[in-house]
Amino acid sequence: MATKSGIYWVTWANAHAKNSNKVDDLEITFENGVKTFVKALTDAGATVDISTTKKVIKEHIFFTGLGKLHKVSVNHLRQKKIAVDIEWDHGDLTKSKAGALEMVNGFGLAVPPRSINPPSLTSNHINGKAVDMTIKWTGTIKVKKKDRSEVSVTYSLNVNTNIVLHSIGVSYGVKKLKTDAPHWSYNGR
Repeated sequence: MATKSGIYWVTWANAHAKNSNKVDDLEITFENGVKTFVKALTDAGATVDISTTKKVIKEHIFFTGLGKLHKVSVNHLRQKKIAVDIEWDHGDLTKSKAGALEMVNGFGLAVPPRSINPPSLTSNHINGKAVDMTIKWTGTIKVKKKDRSEVSVTYSLNVNTNIVLHSIGVSYGVKKLKTDAPHWSYNGR
């Protein structure tokens, strides 16, 4: 029997398919780049909040775009004998949207304007080659690139447009996906 979309599925996923926010869970080469990039940022006075590193199932299983169950993922879960039967239609449009929004918020999905990308079944997070992080500081700081050269970088509310910060990340092998505020990866996707 289907269970309506909503916070239940966030709780279920946290119990049965927990994502990681630990840098140590990343693929080793990318892990080293992230660690040194984050150290350079914090040494310069920035704060870095890492929300997600390696992802297991969560939105990759539940969503292909908001509010749509991905059939391939359901088949994958059924093969593992994990029952996922989400009822998206609550019989009322307002209630249906509220249930989907509970899941969006509960999974911490970056939705417009922070991201224009739907969750992906081929995400670099699944292979431990992506990290979602929020980087903040005040004014202008001087951050060392991997080659130890120092670069002045001014804080911008829109991290997607901060090309100086992006170039620092690239020096460590950590590339910005410019359409998703928290997302950095080994290849910028």
